[in-house]
Amino acid sequence: MFTILITGGSGGLGRALVSELGNSGYKILNWDLLSPDKLHPNETFQKIDLTSSNELENACSNLKSETSSPIHGFIHCAGYGGPYHKITEVSLEEWDRIFAINLRSAFQITKSLLPLFSAQEFGRFVYIASSLSVQGSALSVAYSSSKHGIIGFMKSIAAEWGEKGITSNAVSPGYMETKMGIQEDQVDDHRKKIIEMTPVKKIASPEEIARVVSFLISSESGYINGANWTVDGGITSI
Repeated sequence: MFTILITGGSGGLGRALVSELGNSGYKILNWDLLSPDKLHPNETFQKIDLTSSNELENACSNLKSETSSPIHGFIHCAGYGGPYHKITEVSLEEWDRIFAINLRSAFQITKSLLPLFSAQEFGRFVYIASSLSVQGSALSVAYSSSKHGIIGFMKSIAAEWGEKGITSNAVSPGYMETKMGIQEDQVDDHRKKIIEMTPVKKIASPEEIARVVSFLISSESGYINGANWTVDGGITSI
């Protein structure tokens, strides 16, 4: 049995990932600030503040000793978008928080895992990006910028470490049926607007995204490296 480390495993997409991979026989190590309502039988939860570089460094240092099975892969699912507003209203504190969660923590965890993956000549990195990683968005400048950054980071890891049996890919979901995905409390008639501009005329379930990630984290995906898989119902294709 192998272990998969997931950040943000307590959120909407995170729970779908834990269920999908846990049911497939993986052990799941969930790093999140909030604990899930109910643990999956194959899940271990560890409270981690991804904005704290010191806390994250300590967790990474203890990672190998706290897992009873080989670490097969890492899924960076944690994400934070902040409020919808123009760049003139974005504070430096908000900018730094978004980048700490979405990008800096991915850097710290990836860096800590690379020696382990290199020694075992196998590893899978999957980063959850966004449809806003391939296009810009008014009122989400910090979030979109951080998600563009994760794509560049993913591609660089792919280029540096592919020869070691380590692959690095991203999944860029469109709008999902999650609290973060719809946010009708911030945008009037958001659900209706999303459906109207999405070619398949529906919003994705977290489980649909999780199935794509499950394939990329598996050993069968070894020739896929440096790719950003957009799973958005065609919204970035038109």
